[in-house]
Amino acid sequence: MRAVTHELKQAARGLLAKPGFSALVIAVLSSGLACVLFMAVLVYGLVIRPLPFAAPEQLLHIGLQKADRPDRLSAVSTHDLIDWQRQLDAVADVAAYQQQTINLSDEGRAERYAGALITSNLLRVIGVPAQLGRTFTAEDAVPGAPATVILSDAVWRQRYNADPAIIGRVLRMNAGSASVIGVMPADFSYPQKEMLWTPAPLKPGTTRDEGGDWMVIARLRAAAGMSALRAALDNWHADAKAESPRYFEMLGVGVEPLSYLIVDRNTRAIFNVMLVAVLLVLLVACANAANLMLSRTLARRQELAVRAALGASRARLAGHLLGQSLVLAAVAAAIALPVGWAAARWVDQTFRNSEEGPPHWMHFNLDAALIGYTVLAALLTGVISGILPALRAGSQVNATLRDDSRAVAGGAFARISRGLVIGEVAISCVLLVAAGVMVRGIDQFESSDFGIRTDNLLTARIGVPEVKFPSAEAQLAVFDRLEQALRAEPGVIDAGIGTTLPGLIAESRRVLRDGAGPDDAQTVVYFGRIDDHFASTYELGLEEGRFFNSSDDTDSPAVALVDRTFADKLGGGESVLGRRFRIDPDNADAALVTIVGVIRRVQLDDLDDAVRPAMLRPLRQDPARFVSLAIRTQGDPLAFAPRFNEILREVEPDTPAYWVRSYDQVIREGTFGEFVLARLFLVFGGISLFLAGAGVYGVIAFNVRQRTREIGVRRALGAPAANVLRSLLGRGAWQIGLGLLLGLTMAWLFARALVSSLNGFDADNPAVYGAVIGILMLAALIAILVPARRALRVDPLVALRHE
Repeated sequence: MRAVTHELKQAARGLLAKPGFSALVIAVLSSGLACVLFMAVLVYGLVIRPLPFAAPEQLLHIGLQKADRPDRLSAVSTHDLIDWQRQLDAVADVAAYQQQTINLSDEGRAERYAGALITSNLLRVIGVPAQLGRTFTAEDAVPGAPATVILSDAVWRQRYNADPAIIGRVLRMNAGSASVIGVMPADFSYPQKEMLWTPAPLKPGTTRDEGGDWMVIARLRAAAGMSALRAALDNWHADAKAESPRYFEMLGVGVEPLSYLIVDRNTRAIFNVMLVAVLLVLLVACANAANLMLSRTLARRQELAVRAALGASRARLAGHLLGQSLVLAAVAAAIALPVGWAAARWVDQTFRNSEEGPPHWMHFNLDAALIGYTVLAALLTGVISGILPALRAGSQVNATLRDDSRAVAGGAFARISRGLVIGEVAISCVLLVAAGVMVRGIDQFESSDFGIRTDNLLTARIGVPEVKFPSAEAQLAVFDRLEQALRAEPGVIDAGIGTTLPGLIAESRRVLRDGAGPDDAQTVVYFGRIDDHFASTYELGLEEGRFFNSSDDTDSPAVALVDRTFADKLGGGESVLGRRFRIDPDNADAALVTIVGVIRRVQLDDLDDAVRPAMLRPLRQDPARFVSLAIRTQGDPLAFAPRFNEILREVEPDTPAYWVRSYDQVIREGTFGEFVLARLFLVFGGISLFLAGAGVYGVIAFNVRQRTREIGVRRALGAPAANVLRSLLGRGAWQIGLGLLLGLTMAWLFARALVSSLNGFDADNPAVYGAVIGILMLAALIAILVPARRALRVDPLVALRHE
């Protein structure tokens, strides 16, 4: 132990004597370790850490499985949910939820909260009790029972000042009243960021066509296993398919761990790719550190040879060099821990500030296990970085004492060093291409023409309470009054209302041309319901026919607008004006609509979703309680937001607005996940570029140090500086070229794997590959010129006396 301590002290003194070299190696290793630690925090928080519920391994997600999307389970109807609760009761406790908006308008102000309509057993199924009061019972969910609500800890504290007498208090909720029966523990939200929960009164006797859209979870009974549950589901599916063959023609039933409902397979696949990316960064860092240590060992070869000649064993010399590597890795780990923690906190805060982020109970922080993994990774990094120099220590002792330059020139040191640089350049190329593909994809989303004019647009979403406005006519009247008040405001150019928010929110429907046979394929379209001013506010481009007007009401024939994609796909090469289509033709009350207008292509749903035909219907003919508003202003749209909220309170005080954003913010929110990925890959790519540059610098410095005497001789004999520089550039160029050749091949494969889980991203963009080649060549040129310039400035006579 004393010998180990002595070697570590000696190693530390040696490193302090060369602060520039030590700082470079520490920067290289800490960069790689910080990246790995950061990704470990993310992957552990999102994928590995167990759900914070009782016995999470028993919790499952059950859903319908579409033939064209077997990797994603869909919601089920109320009819099927009641069936499952009855037929699966012997093997599982089945619960369900729907996400909903809940408005509270007591305390002198109206606020909208994300809420959930849940079956009375859901909180019991996931195993989370209330911290105050109780959770729901079956009696709370009986149709006609008094309305009740459970609050989150945040709502209880922020809106009601943590009132200990909150249980039993009657709140004004959705323009009605509801009694508080419980408060959930701090940091609890479910399924995502919901903060209020109400019981779901399930009505037996509903049909599948009446919908429901329930997300179903289940807890296996203690005596049951997964095979029993699958068998029970298969039996149910066989009976259901015999009962409704058309409905289940393309639908199966599937089951997966509940954690897959929170972090789906696509997200997991993306994070797996990212984990590979940061491991590549660490590999580059290790190779780089090994390269620099090799160069340092070469500079000390005579010293080491003298030690060996005086009796130092090869193991002693190897231990000395390995000790230096471990000391450097330890310092790098001490730097990487706070840097990785700060990066993870940034991601945590970014997720919490976004509607698209994970649940509140999902945290990204360091714990003892992750710190332990980091220390272990640092130890392995130190060993990997120091093993090559250590293994070479003491070799060729006699040759080094006899003629140190020739003993090593062109030897194993040089070959290993050059090989490491080739690998570093290749890996850097992979990560930079990935970053370029992501950034280019985000840029294309933000600059793409998705059929509307987005500048100077303020958007918001509202949902009028059904208790206060039970009829469609009453709900439409509220929207009309609000729209008229907005258009009367100075500075407002136009205002429109619709259920869709192009680029972010849309419904999906199936359509079939009138007169088609029962076996004809139905087409899935993006769908929205709009008022008369929606088209003018968004400046939709009319190509054929007309827009909607005030005559398109419930007393007139059902009409629709479609976009150019719809017309091209379903028109058969002819105009679709005047043609009729059935919407959701499998439903008994399927609407038959006549096409009265064709607009240019518009992307109604998320920008990164697949392009599909679009259909719009008049809001008067197909009403909805929840709508999105668009207000085109003369100036900054966000500056109008306070006045908009005032107008809304004047028109309807029980209805708060939410998601009040400019359209630029809408686009950023719609590409939030891709934006975060792009930023992360940019960081990884930038670090990898730094590492590759350091690696090239190290190998050229190594080469220059080897050839100092040769360069001196050539300069003394009159060789011009340009010839010497050309020789050094040539030695570096082939390594860079080979690294790029390997890297571009690997990058193409890596980029295709990355974008396989993302829509709208191009893994074959030549501009990205060209930019990466240019960046790497520029970085390599700078890395080569620095040591080359230093060599050329050495006086020939000094070089001839070198060592």
